[in-house]
Amino acid sequence: MSPIKKTRGSARSPILAPQNTRVLRSHSGPSPSPISTISPPNPPITTPKRRRRRARADNWAPRKTTKKPNPQPRPPPPTHYTCRICLEEQPVTSFTEWIVPSRRLRGLELQIPRPCIPHLCRSPRRKNDPVCKTCIGAAMASKMEMLGARTVSTGCLEPGCDTHWEWHFVMKYLPHAAVGDYSHGMLNVWKETVQILTCPSEACAAIGLLDPMAPGFPQVECADCKARICAACKIPWHVGVSCADYNATLINEKITTPEKETLHLMQATDGKRCPNCYLVIEKDGGCNSMYCPGCRTYFNWGMAASAIPGTKPALSQQELYVHTPVACEVDAIRNGVGPFGIGDAVNAVDITMTWTEVWPQRAQPLPDPDDDL
Repeated sequence: MSPIKKTRGSARSPILAPQNTRVLRSHSGPSPSPISTISPPNPPITTPKRRRRRARADNWAPRKTTKKPNPQPRPPPPTHYTCRICLEEQPVTSFTEWIVPSRRLRGLELQIPRPCIPHLCRSPRRKNDPVCKTCIGAAMASKMEMLGARTVSTGCLEPGCDTHWEWHFVMKYLPHAAVGDYSHGMLNVWKETVQILTCPSEACAAIGLLDPMAPGFPQVECADCKARICAACKIPWHVGVSCADYNATLINEKITTPEKETLHLMQATDGKRCPNCYLVIEKDGGCNSMYCPGCRTYFNWGMAASAIPGTKPALSQQELYVHTPVACEVDAIRNGVGPFGIGDAVNAVDITMTWTEVWPQRAQPLPDPDDDL
């Protein structure tokens, strides 16, 4: 048998097995290809390409992100709420409006005080039950009947709330039937906080409002009967006698003879009476600021009355701080002169005395070059 020769340029012929060779064939199917031990090459790693920002862009500026549209539509806002006090379902207009904290400081006109908004309004996130306007006013009326008109402006329905409600908030929700009682109650509260004087004359008994900063105080004049009154002693005006000396004289009229002899001994050591409790005190040195051991109050030594009234006249409050004599305001207006004499005719035209007239040493104007012209 001749060997097989390969020719250049021709296709490779198949290799034939010899005739005496047995060939084993599989009946199950074609034989599998041999497993290669060489691993396939790794796929190339692709990195996302960074977006290049434009030139001169702010590196700290936030990137623009597109919001994904919500597949579910937003539900409509509720039109009715349930009050947690009366348990009635009412429209939204019957409740106070919720304002987010960032908008409460922008000068908006609030319906209730700022700290009470979380208590009485419905928060969109917490979904709490609010309080209707009718229940807010009913709570104010009930508080006034039980605790008085003074407590209406303190706190709301929330336990432990002590927020102050201004007058316009109270009048917005208070029932119309309770407005009259509230006004009368607050009038009595106002009388306790201001200085009011009743004319001591039984035939007059007029009531007036005091002005402690007016020149000549505590000498005042009744607007009805034109009587002169001492606002500090609540009696007719005591001419030429200070309030401390006048009250000390009333006390000395009630003491016994041995006590009067003791007062003469204490007067020799320059003893004076406390303006509050009228205890006789001796001063051994130091400044004019004194402490009374009887009533535990401080007072000025110059304003205290002597142990024997009239020995050394006590200074009034205006004479203590203002060395220039100050005339009564009414006398200055009627006589056509200012409170500091004839040369102060300009201030006599102004009925309402200013702070400059009461404190002349502290509020003197600076000299003007044009004054000499």
